Amino acid sequence: SRTWGIAAVDGSQVKMMGGGAVVGDIPAGLPSLALPSFKPDFFWVLLPSALVMALIGFMEATSISKAIAAQTRERVDTSKELIGQGLANIVGSFFSSFTVSGSFSRSAVAAKTGAKTGVFAIISAAAVVLVLLFLTPLLYHLPQAVLAVIVMMAVFGLINVRALLRAWRIERQEAVVGLLTFVATLAMAPQLANGILAGAGLAIVLFLIRTMKPRTDIVGRMDDGSLAGVAANKIEPIGRNFIAVRFDGSLNFVNASHFEDVLLEARARNPRARAVLVIGSGINDIDVSGEERLRDVVENFRDSGVEIYFSSLKAQVYEALRRGKLFDLIGADHFFRTKEKALDSLEQTYDTGADDQGPVPAKVTRLGTSFG
Repeated sequence: SRTWGIAAVDGSQVKMMGGGAVVGDIPAGLPSLALPSFKPDFFWVLLPSALVMALIGFMEATSISKAIAAQTRERVDTSKELIGQGLANIVGSFFSSFTVSGSFSRSAVAAKTGAKTGVFAIISAAAVVLVLLFLTPLLYHLPQAVLAVIVMMAVFGLINVRALLRAWRIERQEAVVGLLTFVATLAMAPQLANGILAGAGLAIVLFLIRTMKPRTDIVGRMDDGSLAGVAANKIEPIGRNFIAVRFDGSLNFVNASHFEDVLLEARARNPRARAVLVIGSGINDIDVSGEERLRDVVENFRDSGVEIYFSSLKAQVYEALRRGKLFDLIGADHFFRTKEKALDSLEQTYDTGADDQGPVPAKVTRLGTSFG
């Protein structure tokens, strides 16, 4: 609604001035201190909503802090931020406060005015207390448009178009998620938390898609002797009677089926192969589902006369397979510390003097037990 006021009086004429909405009445005084009541019957009813509010508050504060830290080149400690929010909410409960979190607009204004430390928050809090106690009548006629301009001018400085363009050149999927999050935040304003949740949901979906199908490739040897992907570099696969496959992703319940499909596809490309080497330098961890699927793959391939070997496994993956008794199934001599040792052993076992007749007996280098 529009607010009208008298601009001037000239004799019998009264000049009126029209404007936008003003701040209006602001309740004076400070909230009273009271011990928060605890009702066990309400605890389980409010717990889901409380968890959602805590998550939204943490995401909102982390988002604005990282946006400002990117400009000031400082490091954000999210653990301390979470502890600070928890303590603030505990203290706020004694004053019947709303859920405490970092503010987009207030943080943007603070950064715009040159605030460097937490002293700004102390001074601004003291100023708010003084205004609530003595100066609330002076703010009645303050136009809300003025407050909006202050916030907008501060927030505009946080919009990093270059980062979005750079993300588009590097990884377009992430750029699309960032753009959709920006649009959702504007569309859902002033409920910024809903836009943040939408962006988080898109990021989770993108993460799951990447996790379901990590980068995999059959490897070959380049002219300089290094290993590289066959499809990307258009080179011949290494080995005649064995296949070397690189798997760049954690082996878990999300992509365990994809791992089996990769090995089956590699076997289909070289039906005469009698062994498959899995270069596992990119496997950071493995869960129970991944270990079970790996065990099934080993048994199925062995039934068809194909052995599976592993190289370059990280310590945590190696230990997980050892605890899962996979060594008892395929033998410790099927694990190699480096891919070069594995390739040398497989070439001697399956290619040297074998032609297309299958493997010839050869000593397989046993993997040591020291991993780092």
